[in-house]
Amino acid sequence: MKHCEKIIADGISLVSVDAKHFKTSEITINLAMPLSKDTASAYALVINMLSRKNSKYPSMAVLNKKLAYLYGAEISANVEKYGDNQVLSLGISCVDDRFSLDGKSIALECIDLLTSLLLEPKFDDNNNFYQEDIEAEKRLLIEQIEAENNEKRIYVLRQAESLMFENETYGTNKFGDVESIKALTSQQCKEAYNEIIETAKISIVVVGSTDAEKTASLICEKFENINRRYTGLKETEFVPVAEKVKEKTERIDVNQGKLIVGYRVNLKPEDKLAPAMRLFCDIFGGGPYSKLFANVREKMSLCYYCGARYTKLKSYIMIQCGCNEENMDKAVNEIEHQLDLIKNGDFDDEFEAAKISTEDVIKTFNDSPSLLNAWYSSQITQPTLKTPDEETAQIDKVTKKQIEQCSNLLSLDTIYKLSSPKEDK
Repeated sequence: MKHCEKIIADGISLVSVDAKHFKTSEITINLAMPLSKDTASAYALVINMLSRKNSKYPSMAVLNKKLAYLYGAEISANVEKYGDNQVLSLGISCVDDRFSLDGKSIALECIDLLTSLLLEPKFDDNNNFYQEDIEAEKRLLIEQIEAENNEKRIYVLRQAESLMFENETYGTNKFGDVESIKALTSQQCKEAYNEIIETAKISIVVVGSTDAEKTASLICEKFENINRRYTGLKETEFVPVAEKVKEKTERIDVNQGKLIVGYRVNLKPEDKLAPAMRLFCDIFGGGPYSKLFANVREKMSLCYYCGARYTKLKSYIMIQCGCNEENMDKAVNEIEHQLDLIKNGDFDDEFEAAKISTEDVIKTFNDSPSLLNAWYSSQITQPTLKTPDEETAQIDKVTKKQIEQCSNLLSLDTIYKLSSPKEDK
């Protein structure tokens, strides 16, 4: 899939992906900011608030009427964490220009709407966000955090991250915390908004058949009067090796115990071994062919599920297990044993299966405009863009020796256990 990148202004770029065969177009404005406990809640609240109304469309009813006029286009907002940066996104999904009934570009109208939501907020007479809008958004954001806490797979992962990165920026939740959200004032929200507009790294990703030059011209026009003071993104702190193993057991009323095992990875994101590390992680704990699934889960029945995930931008691997408490220590020992087997080159069958599976997963990003948009949007913190085809080509060249090298770059950092309270005898 062809794409082109154009610099619009300092810290602002446009990524146009020529995808004429899809029925819909996907447009996203991504804004990357340094992750901080002091600002995470404000940034998350502001981006959600911007997605619901602005000065031109002062209520959701008026905005929905405009979206209906745009053939049922849909607005979304999202918050992610990429390394030590918080990425805020405003997106719109719409029918591709080829299906316009009047010959006008639907995508350009949607870009106009999306930039309007971002750059023309609904302010009161004091040039601040309306207090009632802030309070409504506070409730929704707190509900989102509480919903994650109620989903124990997500909850235990967040708790393990907090423990593993307790003295690092990365330990901050992408939404901040409930106390910070409750304490937010209209002035803090306005200051957060100004900081986002003036200092964020902005990547606008457009997937569809829209003319790239017309898109760039419109975006240049929208941002030409914005006073920018962009100085670059925060470099993610790299901790190559765990100094000691941190362990914690939490006891709450749960139907099924959870075990998280975290490893530091002594490999920077830009290292030439990064594609091999992705493949290693799949061999270690990916599909049903992986070491952890086939042995810890199936053969030894120590876990209900057991899988590993590599986070390249922060250089760590988290293994998530559904596990009864009496099996947790056995599971940790077996996880370590399976890692040793890979170190010793015992992964012939898993190697071929993982390579096929990983390449197939990456190729699926070409199958829909939303996945393609997500692929390029997720690279906002990276210096250069990589296509899915380039990634699969790199995976295909990975050797067994490189997998063995990767296995020796892991050091055990965190063991987090979630279990039910012990009954008094």
